Formats: sequence, structure tokens, C-alpha cells
Amino acid sequence: MKILAAIDQSSHAREAIRFLKSVVWPKGTEIFLLHVIELKNAGLISPSGGPSSWDRVISHARGKLFTEAQQFLEQTKQDLQGQNALAIKTVVEEGLPGAEILKAAEDYQVDLVILGTRGLSKIKRFLLGSTSEWVMRDAPCSVLLVREKLSMVTMGKSAAKIILATDGSSGAGETVGMLSLLMCKTPPKVTVAHVVARPAYREGWYWGKGKAEFQQLAKQLLETARENGADHLEEISQRVKELNMKVDPVLRTGDPAEEILKLAERLHVKLIMVGSKGFKDGKPIPLGGIVKKIARHAHCSVWLT
Repeated sequence: MKILAAIDQSSHAREAIRFLKSVVWPKGTEIFLLHVIELKNAGLISPSGGPSSWDRVISHARGKLFTEAQQFLEQTKQDLQGQNALAIKTVVEEGLPGAEILKAAEDYQVDLVILGTRGLSKIKRFLLGSTSEWVMRDAPCSVLLVREKLSMVTMGKSAAKIILATDGSSGAGETVGMLSLLMCKTPPKVTVAHVVARPAYREGWYWGKGKAEFQQLAKQLLETARENGADHLEEISQRVKELNMKVDPVLRTGDPAEEILKLAERLHVKLIMVGSKGFKDGKPIPLGGIVKKIARHAHCSVWLT
């Protein structure tokens, strides 16, 4: 397995490092620690010898950023390795963080990108920054968006709560596979959730049916969808139970994203796992509105598999 951790010294990035350290990754796992520098973070730059000294001043500022980044990554590498025989490589790049993360993910052919999100703490729900949005949308692999306290999932003294959101597709199996990586100190409580969207009644008029007739048809379709959803929940729940985790299957009806978000807040979960990263001809299929809404507005970390 290959993992790319895009980190800086923000609180959410530090939490990503703690989580990365807490997981017993498969034997042979390679970890790439990436830090992207931006010259704008060098502080005030002013030439002391007139315009002719600009190149020298900028070169000095850039060199200082590179040195600080390399020191930070080396310290993080030593902390991560500890007693673990992990293959860790440090990478410093300059440019737009989103572009450099995506380039590294492709160059190193990684299976998972881990990055912290920067939320706005004074609003009810967090919002993703532009870098997180970009990586979430275009990464050629799974993406873990880290918000605070994620490491409590694996290192907490009490069972952390996780939602595994499934839409009934084959991608749910890959989500369970990622869940199996979490060899937790205390087995988590996993809510396997499936939401059945209500039929759009107005579409019936395009079918040339009357209101009463279509309402009956819509009711039948909804009942069938709930039956299929219940069967899928049973299948996925059984696979999670085989991981020795506590499981609670939940079947809801309504707007899928809203129901998952409300459930996550009510249960105070630390992580939402959702299948999303489909591919065609080697390129990622654009994320659906449901997945984007969950990733953007969840109060907790979100793992897009």
C-alpha cells in the first residue's frame, strides 16, 4: 500500500500525523510525507541593495522555506517510524498545494491521500478549503479528509463511533476493506447507514400518468428500494461484524446527504466512510452531489474510498 500524507504545521495536519502513526498499516506500506511551500509564506521580502538584489533575497527566502520544511518532515518521519519498520520518504515541493498533491499522488501511484482540512470554527458546520476541494474532486485514489480528534478512532479508551455510508453499489466492499485497516485499541461502533431517496412525484407527469396512479407506483418503488436497501445493509453489516466491530444497521428515507449528516451529528461520530472514488479509463469519475455535500459539511473526518 502507498500513502501520501500532505502535511504542514496546522492543527488538522498534526491530527493527520497522529492518525497516521496510530494505524497498523499493512506490511510493505510506503508512506510519502509531502510539504508544499509557497513563497508568499516567507513573510515580508524587501531588497536591501536596491532592485538588483531581488534575485538574491528571493533565493534566500526560498532556501529558508525549503530548509524549514525539510527539518519539519525529518522530525515527523522520525516520530512516525518509532518502533515500526515503515518505509517513509520525505518530499518538499514548491507551488500550488492542490496541484502538487495531485501530481505527487499520480507520480507515486498512491492508494490513499491523507490531508488536513482547515475549517471555520465559528460556524455551525465546517467548510473545506480550496485545496481539499481540489484534491477530493480530482485525486486518482481514496482520500481521507482529516478534522480534529480522528486519532480517537484508533487510540481512544472508549469505543469511537464511525458511520459507513453505503448506497448499495459495489464500492461498499472497498469501503469495508479500508475499515479493516483500523486495528483499534478499543473496537469502534460502526453504524452502517443506507438512505433511500424519495421518488420525485412530478416525474410521473412526464410518464403520462395521473397523480393517484403515479403515487401508487412511487409507493411501490419506494418499498422495493427499502427492501433492497435492507438486504444490502445485512450483507455489509455482516462483513463489518467479521472485523470484530460492533455494528448497528440504519435504514433511512429522505435526502441521503442530509440524513447522513444529521445522523453523524446525533451520534457524535469521529469518522464518516463513504464509497465515492469511481474510475473510468484510468480517470476519476466526477463526485456526485451527495458525496460532495457530506465531505463539505460533516463536522468530523471523512474518508472517501
